[in-house]
Amino acid sequence: MNATTLVLGVAAAVLLQGAPGAAQDTVVQERLLAGEIVSTEANSDGLGASGRMQLLIKAPPRAVWEVIVSCELAFTFVDGLRTCEVLEDTGARARVRQVVNQSWLIPTYDYVFESLRLHYERIDVHLLEGNLKALDGYWTFRETAAGTLVDYQIRIQPSLPAPRFLVRRNINKGMPDMLACIRGLAGGSGSAVLERRDLGRCPGPVSPAPADQ
Repeated sequence: MNATTLVLGVAAAVLLQGAPGAAQDTVVQERLLAGEIVSTEANSDGLGASGRMQLLIKAPPRAVWEVIVSCELAFTFVDGLRTCEVLEDTGARARVRQVVNQSWLIPTYDYVFESLRLHYERIDVHLLEGNLKALDGYWTFRETAAGTLVDYQIRIQPSLPAPRFLVRRNINKGMPDMLACIRGLAGGSGSAVLERRDLGRCPGPVSPAPADQ
């Protein structure tokens, strides 16, 4: 066993201790610690798609949370977002309208979803209205000694069938790109080099940091 393997093995044990119930496979933990975005589920067809992914963000849960619930930052990490409007926000529940147009090959999606929030721990998302048949998912945030372990699951079904290659692309590339972007926006990439790499995957424009302006 070389030194790198030993360090990753020890760090994986720390991560597991800090997040009981997380993925128990040591190889998965080592991939998370190495900065990978790990897919644990990916399904797609012409009717819709679902996926579940995990990543480690080297920032506190609050920093990650504040990126995800921000309509302003959503234009950076949500591909094709044209409108983001908070219709209601009570703290524990929010209603949000979004309009998304990713390609001329698929319709523009205009929908309202509710976001049920247990602050800095969990967000559940459910479709309320719009031209989607289904939109359900969740975010969980587990603080560990190595950072915040984020678990994201989503299921989307549009009203009309979409080209399969676009559906697959959204799950296999679009979803991890969004998560990497969120990690970069939260300042949790782990280094300046890795942050530039994560922010380079953002589908929308990235505002320069104050020091860069």
